[in-house]
Amino acid sequence: MSIELTNQIKQCEQMIQQLMSQTQQASQNYQQLLQQEQQNAAQLQELAQREQRASQVIQTALQGHQVAMQQLQQVQQVCRQLEHSVAFSSNNNNNFMYNGQQQSNTNSPYMQQPYRI
Repeated sequence: MSIELTNQIKQCEQMIQQLMSQTQQASQNYQQLLQQEQQNAAQLQELAQREQRASQVIQTALQGHQVAMQQLQQVQQVCRQLEHSVAFSSNNNNNFMYNGQQQSNTNSPYMQQPYRI
């Protein structure tokens, strides 16, 4: 019985040694996974910071575009006012010239009665 018990103890020690070796290997694997995940997390944080900066650049560009649109609308409004003023002024000048021609035609010596002898 002692030989059989000794053999069982040896088998038990071998199994324990195998389990310890497997556990050690698993610990190394987990250590590698932990390092990889930490690197991934650092890269993701860096990427998130870059994305945040890109988002801010885009937001600034959009604000610039909104300001540009407001300025263009103001310029468009000034152009419309100028166009209206020019059309109004041109219309008044045409009326003035037409009225002036009528007055000058009536004052013209050629439009008066011919001389009678």
